[in-house]
Amino acid sequence: NLRFNTTSDPARDLFSTANFQGASAAQLSDARDLYAMLTGRVGAVTGQAALDPETNKYVAFSPRRREGNIKMYSLFAQDSWRTTPTLTINAGVRWDLQMPFTAANDTMSAATMASVCGLSGQGDGGTYSRCNFGQPGASGGVVPQYVQLTSGTKGYETDWDNIAPNIGVAWRPNVQSGFLRTLLGDPDQATFRAGWSKAYERQGMSIFTGLYGANPGSTLSLTRDESTGLVPAGETWPVLLTQKDRLYNASFPETATFPIAIRPNRADSLSAFTPDIQIGHAETWSVGFQRAITRDMAIDVRYLGTRGRNQWSELNYNNLDYANLEANGFINEFRQAVQNLQANNQAGGTRTGSIAYFGPGTGTNPLPIYLAYLNGLPASVAGNPASYSTTAWTTSAITQDIVHTWPDPFSSIIDLDGNLTRRQNAVKAGLPANFFVINPDLNAVNVTDSGAFSDYHALQLDLRRRLSHGLSASINYQYAIERGSAFDGFQYGRTMVQGGNLRHAIKTQWDWTIPVGRGQRFGANMNPFVDAVLGGWSLNGVGRIQASVVNFGNVRMVGMTKDELQGMYKHEIKINPANG
Repeated sequence: NLRFNTTSDPARDLFSTANFQGASAAQLSDARDLYAMLTGRVGAVTGQAALDPETNKYVAFSPRRREGNIKMYSLFAQDSWRTTPTLTINAGVRWDLQMPFTAANDTMSAATMASVCGLSGQGDGGTYSRCNFGQPGASGGVVPQYVQLTSGTKGYETDWDNIAPNIGVAWRPNVQSGFLRTLLGDPDQATFRAGWSKAYERQGMSIFTGLYGANPGSTLSLTRDESTGLVPAGETWPVLLTQKDRLYNASFPETATFPIAIRPNRADSLSAFTPDIQIGHAETWSVGFQRAITRDMAIDVRYLGTRGRNQWSELNYNNLDYANLEANGFINEFRQAVQNLQANNQAGGTRTGSIAYFGPGTGTNPLPIYLAYLNGLPASVAGNPASYSTTAWTTSAITQDIVHTWPDPFSSIIDLDGNLTRRQNAVKAGLPANFFVINPDLNAVNVTDSGAFSDYHALQLDLRRRLSHGLSASINYQYAIERGSAFDGFQYGRTMVQGGNLRHAIKTQWDWTIPVGRGQRFGANMNPFVDAVLGGWSLNGVGRIQASVVNFGNVRMVGMTKDELQGMYKHEIKINPANG
C-alpha cells in the first residue's frame, strides 16, 4: 500500500501552508498522497496466512476453508377427510429433527459461556441473565480465551421437540334459499376456509461458518505497517518501492496453539452461540370466506396471521443499557454533569464551557466517576474543587455530549470508557474494570440466541373475474401490520415494536382480447389480409399502489421549514440543536 506517513516521514514538514500558501487541510492531504505515489513510499505490506485443514499448519496466502454440516431427519403423516359432501378436513403432523452444526475440520475457533461473561462471571442461565449483567464490580469470572472448534464438535445442544402439526378446514354452507342464500350467494361458490400450521426454519451454513470464522485462529495477519514493524529498530523512514529487501510479510508460527489468549486493550471481539439455542419456528393461521358476486365474478375476504418464535438474533453483551447506568450510578452523575455545564456557562469567565465542580454555592456538583476517568483520582477527593484542575473538563470531546439541549449519556460513556488512557485512570482510581461493560477485556461480545420474536397480521380482499367474453381481471387489496422484537436491555429483554412494512397495497392485473377478427364478435368473416392487421389483438396490464412507513433518518432540510415537512407527513420532527 502506497501512502504517506505524517508522523515519521522526513518529508512531512514540506507539506505546510508555508510552502503551499492558501492550501486547505484536505488539499495538503491530497498533495501528500500524490507525493507518496510518485516517489513510491510504502505505508504497509499486507498479507494473510490461513490454517490448512489437511496439515493443521498455517500457510501464507492459502485459501481459508471452513467446513461443517447440518444433518436433518424428518417424519410426517398427512391425510384428508371429506367428512360430508360440504366439509373437508386436512390434518397432519411433522417432526423435524435438525441436528446442531458440526465442524468438519479444525480451522475454526469457539468460545465458552465462561469466556463470554469474562471476569463478571456467569449468571443463572436465563435468556437475559446468562452473565452478571448490571452488576459493576462483579467478580469470580475468567479471562476470556478462544478454543479450537475441532472436527466433530457440535456447536450447541440438540433441539429434540420440533413437532409441527397442521390442520385445515374447507366448508361449503350450501344454503339454497332464504336470507342466508342472499348473503352467501351461489351455493357452489360460497366457501369458508380456515387453517393453522407450524413450521420450523433452517439456518444457512454461512451463519455458522461466519460466526466461528470471525473468532481468531483460522487466519493470521501478515501485515507490516507503522504499528507492526514496517520499519524495525535500526532502520529509518521512508520505505520505498525500490527497496525490495524491505518489502516482506511478517513472520508467523507454523502451527496453531490453542487456547488462544485475547490481545490486551480490547483489541479482540468474540462470537458465540448460546448452548441452549432453540430452532426458530413460525405459527401461521388464516380464516377466509369466498362468494360469487355475479356468474363470472367472485370475492374472497381473508385474514392471515403469523407469529414467529425462538427466532435467532445477535446481541452484543458489551452493549450499554440503562439498567447498568442505574446500577453503577452513572445516569445520576451524568445529570449532575449537565447541570454543572449549565451553571458554569451562566457564571461565565473561566468557568465557561466546563463541567467541573467549583465548590459549594456555585450550583455545581462533585463528579467522582468523571474524576476517576479524566484525572485518575479516587472518589474521596471528589469534593475538593482543586481536583478538577486539568483541561479535560473543558475539552469539547467530553462536553459535547453533556449539553442540556441534547444530552447523550451513552456517547458520554464512550468518551470515557472507549479511551484506553481513561480506562486505566479509572482502574487506578479504584473503579472496577467492568464498571460499564460485563467483559472489559473484549471490544464486542456477539452472542446469537433464540430470544427474538415477530408477528404479522393482514386483511386481504381479492376480487376476481374469470375469463368471460375475452376479459379476465383481478384486483387485490391488503392492509398489513408487521412487528418485530427489539432489544431493550438485559433488565427488560426484548419488546415488540412496529416494523417498517408496507401498510397498504393494491395490486391489479387484467387481460382483454379485443373481439375483432376471425371467430370474434366483430369481423368474423373479414379478409385474411385485413385480419392479419386488425385481428387477434389483446390488451393486458398490471398495476401496483403501495403505502409504506418511511424513516428519513438523519437529514437536513433544504428549501423548506420544519413546519412544512411536519405538515406534509403528520409526524413529529426532531431537530438536533447542536448542528441544526
